[in-house]
Amino acid sequence: MKKRILILVVAFFIVFFNQKLSAQSYKSETLSFYNFVFPESYIPAGYKTYGVKMNLSDSPIAILIDGEKKGTRERLSYNEFFKEEYLIRPLAGTVTEVSYNGPQISSIVDLNYRSQQLKAQDNLIIDVYINNVAYEGVITVSNSETPYSYETYYKYDVVYKLRNSVNDNVIMEKTFKVKEQKLSSGSSEGYQANFKTKPEAVNYLAANIDKNLIYNDLINHIQKNMRIRLMSWIGVPFYLDSYYFSRISKEDKNPLFVKLNQDVDAIESWCKGKSTPKIDEELLNSNAEFVKNNNLVIIDNSKAFHDESDLSNYNNFKDKKKNLCDFILKMDSYAKQLDANDKGQKAALWACYVNIASSFELLHNYKSSLEYIQKARALDYQENRLKYVETDVTKRQANRNVFFDANGEIKKDVNSNYLKYLNL
Repeated sequence: MKKRILILVVAFFIVFFNQKLSAQSYKSETLSFYNFVFPESYIPAGYKTYGVKMNLSDSPIAILIDGEKKGTRERLSYNEFFKEEYLIRPLAGTVTEVSYNGPQISSIVDLNYRSQQLKAQDNLIIDVYINNVAYEGVITVSNSETPYSYETYYKYDVVYKLRNSVNDNVIMEKTFKVKEQKLSSGSSEGYQANFKTKPEAVNYLAANIDKNLIYNDLINHIQKNMRIRLMSWIGVPFYLDSYYFSRISKEDKNPLFVKLNQDVDAIESWCKGKSTPKIDEELLNSNAEFVKNNNLVIIDNSKAFHDESDLSNYNNFKDKKKNLCDFILKMDSYAKQLDANDKGQKAALWACYVNIASSFELLHNYKSSLEYIQKARALDYQENRLKYVETDVTKRQANRNVFFDANGEIKKDVNSNYLKYLNL
């Protein structure tokens, strides 16, 4: 017994000691910023206008239990809550009713929306299909007296086809397969949650799954995500995303640690809209070559943005570029003064490199971001965390690289309206 207690005590102190060592190194967190995000693909050159056409499947809603079809329900159709214009408005960026307050696209890139699908060589038709709508039940088993229960889902496919209005040729196509879990509703008459046998559960679900799945949840989900999916495919959305930043814990060990933390605190306060970091103009002016070589020069491209919301987002990005340029230069300055052979300073140096890498990532400069990740890697410190950051950077880089050829030049078939986002 005494030996067992001794082992537990030793284990406790090992864990405590390791936590204490870890606490002496760095504190990390993700900060969220609104930012431009590059899509999976782009509209080809030559298209200046677009229209939207919705297509609901003629097939009835399928009832699936453990993947096997067990019946059907009335097909998905428009009603007082689910109207064609409720789907088109978010995609077209038009508002035909004052009561509509949902998400809209001011334009697909900067193409002009036409409510009438005119026969024009440069007119793009965004054909949208809602297919394979189904309610699905998945039987689960437990160790209780009534071991068979279930989980319920709704499923559907959203197919976007970009079509030329003159010859009807499909230029591009993308399918999103959606499966959304829904909690069973206990308010319906005859509701059951558990069964003694699997056939009982299957028969119950085949007859009652649509009572447990609220129809309006399905159509609300379709309406809510129409814009998001299209933008992720061919648009340039501006939304909140997370980036990794780090502080040093034992700031009393070195005056540079205090400065490092203060600068990260200022960035955090700024990203939460509380205050704007103070810019060191002298530091910016004295590092002109670094600024130029790392694509940190601010070139005003605001005239290319015609929508007020897009222009506001662009101006926010310009502010971000200046603030993060200042932050990068400060981190770089501290890094040059830290000694990698000192354990405490090594942790701070690693934090500086990661903060610089995340800042470049935020500014879409993935080349510089990956260079600083490699500098952090050379310290042989916190490799697992570094891999997490690197994976994030390479994923974002892959989307941006869709627009460029092997020589790093913008592809000739890229619609020119994307250039304003690529030249930030």
